[in-house]
Amino acid sequence: MNYLSLNKNYWEKGYNAPNVDHQVFRFYGRILKPQFQLGGNFEKLVDFGCGQGAAVNYFANHGFNVKGVDISNTDISIAQARFSHIADRFCVCDPCPQNNEYYGFHEDVDVITAIQSLYYFNDEDFEACMEKLWKSMKPGGVFFATMMGEKSSEFFDNSKDAGNGLRVVNFKNDRLEVKEYYMSFIKDEEHLIKKFSMFKPVHIGYYAAKLRSDEGDGFHYTFCGIK
Repeated sequence: MNYLSLNKNYWEKGYNAPNVDHQVFRFYGRILKPQFQLGGNFEKLVDFGCGQGAAVNYFANHGFNVKGVDISNTDISIAQARFSHIADRFCVCDPCPQNNEYYGFHEDVDVITAIQSLYYFNDEDFEACMEKLWKSMKPGGVFFATMMGEKSSEFFDNSKDAGNGLRVVNFKNDRLEVKEYYMSFIKDEEHLIKKFSMFKPVHIGYYAAKLRSDEGDGFHYTFCGIK
C-alpha cells in the first residue's frame, strides 16, 4: 500500500472538528478582509482539505462562493449532514493529485485556503497538486496555507526519512496514536517561501499551542501569497 492510501485510511477514521479553527477567522479578519477587501461579493474560494466543513460554512456566511474538497469520504459525509444548507459545496477528491482535473472550481478562483492539508504529499505529488491549484486561480488571487515545521518536535523527532521529501511518523501518547503517517516538514521561512515559489509572498507567520505537558506544541508556519 502506497503512502497516499495509508494516509487516506488514517483520515477515513474521521477528524471531529465542528468549530472553525483560529487560523481561519484570523486569516479572514487580519488579512483577507482588511488588506484585500474580499468577502461579500460571492468571490470564489476553495478550501483544500476542508475536513468536516466548518471553514466552508464560515466563508459561505461571509459572502463567498465557496467549495470544500477533502480525501475523506467520512468527513465529507459529516460536513454535508452538519451543513445541509450548503451540502452541494462539498466534494471528495482523489488522494492522488494526478487523478484530479481540478479542485473545487476549474478557473477564476479568488482565494485558496489549505489549512494543515498540504504536507501529506511527496515532492512530486506536491508539485502536481500545486500546479492544479495555481492554474485555477485568477491573477492576483490570494493563497493561504499552513505547514508543519520541524519545530513541531513530537512529530518530527518521532519521524524517519522516507525519501522524496517525506518522513514517516510513528508515536503514541495518552490521547492519540500515529502510525505509518507520512508527512513533509518545513525547516525554516526560507524553505517555506521556496516551497510556494509560484506565489509572491505577502505575509509569513507561525502558530503553536501547547495545552498538555505530555504533548508537543504543533508548530506550524503560515504562508500568504498572491498569484
